[in-house]
Amino acid sequence: MTKLTALLSLFALLGSLLPTTVAADNATDLHVVYLERPPYYWTENGQPRGFLLALTRQILDRAGIPASFSQHPPNRIMEEIRSGQEPTCSIGWFKTPEREAFARFSLPIYRDRPLVLLTTADKAHLFSRHKTLRSVFADNALVMAQVASFSYGDAVDRMQKEVPVRSLTVSSSQKVLPKLILQGRASYMLAAPEEVPTLLRLAEVDADRFAVLTMEDIPAGNLRHLICSESVPAGARERIDAAIAELTDQGALLNPKP
Repeated sequence: MTKLTALLSLFALLGSLLPTTVAADNATDLHVVYLERPPYYWTENGQPRGFLLALTRQILDRAGIPASFSQHPPNRIMEEIRSGQEPTCSIGWFKTPEREAFARFSLPIYRDRPLVLLTTADKAHLFSRHKTLRSVFADNALVMAQVASFSYGDAVDRMQKEVPVRSLTVSSSQKVLPKLILQGRASYMLAAPEEVPTLLRLAEVDADRFAVLTMEDIPAGNLRHLICSESVPAGARERIDAAIAELTDQGALLNPKP
């Protein structure tokens, strides 16, 4: 083999390797998992639905990252993210120190409106003496329905740890909770107001039987992020953040008006 032939062969080899490396990073096949929490993300007639799920599709399309979507319970989602066995992201999680220890968070994609208490109209009088959520938590006559592994944001999560809240925790989806309240097994649940109408519809309960209550000490709504396993390449995460910055108003998300 002449030196020229050897050199041309080397260039050909490098030319074949470099595009392959770039393409592999650009075409990261991402597994996106979501839990049942309408109207953000849920499954209807076997198809993923929800306005944050639609936004996530836009983000990944803009980032050039192909993805498949599937629904899992919250505990399983956290385990998939923690294990990092495959490139996995999930939609709409609040950032907490515990989760930051094993996962990577994107830029925020949405900020909830302030949480409300959802109860039945015939139980609303039980809350009339309470002006704050802390006072509700401290009332042993009231039982809070919640889903395992849910976070309500740092302020409310911290309050739950400080006050001995009576709670009924389930591992199934959020739409079970209104039925538990109707059955008298729980007194109330916490929810963002934008999720209440769809939640009650999917729970197949009479919305007229429910009441929404506000409390003075409930903070501004929480920021929601994409949460990803360590196995998602750094380059893919950077492209996701760049797409989020293009598709959302980060200034308004990070500095909400009072």
